[in-house]
Amino acid sequence: MMRTLRTPFCAIPMLFLFVCATAQEGLALAKDGPTRSSKTTIPATTIFTVQLDQVVSANMTKGRDFTVTFSEPVQINGVLVIPAGATGAGLVSGDAQHGHQIELNSIFVNGRSYRVTTSPIMLNPKTPFQTGKKLTFDLIFALSLQ
Repeated sequence: MMRTLRTPFCAIPMLFLFVCATAQEGLALAKDGPTRSSKTTIPATTIFTVQLDQVVSANMTKGRDFTVTFSEPVQINGVLVIPAGATGAGLVSGDAQHGHQIELNSIFVNGRSYRVTTSPIMLNPKTPFQTGKKLTFDLIFALSLQ
């Protein structure tokens, strides 16, 4: 005797709702960046292109901070993970003898702060970086966003 498998009628609408909800979540992620429940890793060597929010010069004291705004979005595998307009902060390091440099140490995405380590950029002792100057920092260690 052969038995036939019958799918209850309620299972089909539930499956349809699950597929629609999953598709909507995927579209929201692609459109708005990572959701609170998703986790994305930004690999090392990813480029962050930012604009300075104020003048930064070699005359600034070691340990002085500065802020930046992302001028270009960061996408990983076609998914927006850091939107243009996100902000970050960095520090001036070094000394007069060996030169001053700047690097990013934090970024702020979707209301959360993340510690980052980027390659340093040397400051010219004679020419300050003006407000609005675009700089490119390379991420040294991978960053996990939630």
